[in-house]
Amino acid sequence: MKPITARIIPILAHARQPNAARPHRFMPVSQQRSLAGFYPAWIKWLAWGAFAWAFAGWLNETWFYGYASPIWLNRYTEYALILIFGLWRIRAEKNPYTRKRLIWLVANVTVLWWLIPWLYPFIEPYVGYIAGLPAFPSLHTPGTLTFFLVLIAVFLFGRRVICGWNCPCVAIREVVGFPYRHADHVPRGDGAWRWRHLKWLWFALYLGAMWAVTRPANNTTSAYLGFFGLMIGLPYFISFLLAPWVGNRSYCRFLCPYGATFGLLNRVGLFRIDYQAESCIECGLCIKVCVMNIPVWEMGKQNHGQVDSTECMGCGRCVTECPTKSLAFHDARNLLLPSLHQDRDHLRQASDWRRPLVALKGVAYVTLLVGLLGAAAYTYSQVGTLAELPARMGALCGLPVLSW
Repeated sequence: MKPITARIIPILAHARQPNAARPHRFMPVSQQRSLAGFYPAWIKWLAWGAFAWAFAGWLNETWFYGYASPIWLNRYTEYALILIFGLWRIRAEKNPYTRKRLIWLVANVTVLWWLIPWLYPFIEPYVGYIAGLPAFPSLHTPGTLTFFLVLIAVFLFGRRVICGWNCPCVAIREVVGFPYRHADHVPRGDGAWRWRHLKWLWFALYLGAMWAVTRPANNTTSAYLGFFGLMIGLPYFISFLLAPWVGNRSYCRFLCPYGATFGLLNRVGLFRIDYQAESCIECGLCIKVCVMNIPVWEMGKQNHGQVDSTECMGCGRCVTECPTKSLAFHDARNLLLPSLHQDRDHLRQASDWRRPLVALKGVAYVTLLVGLLGAAAYTYSQVGTLAELPARMGALCGLPVLSW
């Protein structure tokens, strides 16, 4: 037996069984860790109420049109809740890498998905025949500039570019749904792993939407895009209300067509997780902390040292919690820096704000977000009202307007 196992196995003995429920020890609401905790009922009710509030906001703006769609009851209500709960969860998070990821995730959602489209809406360039003018950023609309740029970024750095660090769909489940990460609430094991194929049905619907936006608008394409929006929106919000029974990430795991799209790029792109069988003690902790139920070390063993899955959204919990440093990220940066080894030590050091380079990167990114917000305000002031946007957007961006 390897010497390290004598020190680690007693601590991780229970984690060897990925499907075993942990003892019901209540975790303080001021703490959150990679291995999900068991929280008191009032915290779960608070989270469920926030989920229901976000659902009500979407219903109000989409169907009911009450109260003139105020921020407290429209589609942006979800993003306001992400900011409120996000500040709480960032403070509570004990894993330094996850804390850094949550900071970036909440900041990105707040600036890119909430403040810019809400305060300074302007139309971004797109191709095709889109039913409504896409306000920047419009990731979920195929054919927009954002859509193509994100596809390139995912190819280079993996699905974590959007799903791990910049997705409002993930953010609300991370920061509001944290009480439902406990094993008792999450379908896990081999059976649940096979359910992941359900998302390909929704991916087929998404392919139909991609086709529809390339055709001139008619009754058929308009009806299909409306049907597609309903098939995406309702399951997305209903999964909020079902979180106490199916966990906080059920939509990401089983239904999300966008995750399937990015997951395909995970397989053909440059991102993967490297696995070292020689140092792995098969403790099962990587599987236990994975919110997507990926059989991490088992897949690495079968694939000769590579965890290459469409499901991986790059949260990094498995890498940063591996006790023997047997896992490491691999992406486009490894082509330029072959010696780069993004294992547990590297990721945790890159999350230490006391290190000058890490602090400098943080300041640079905050500056970038503030700059984007200012650029959005300038763009909005120049293009004027929504009625004037189509006529002036091309000249403002210096790009040809292919379809208006």
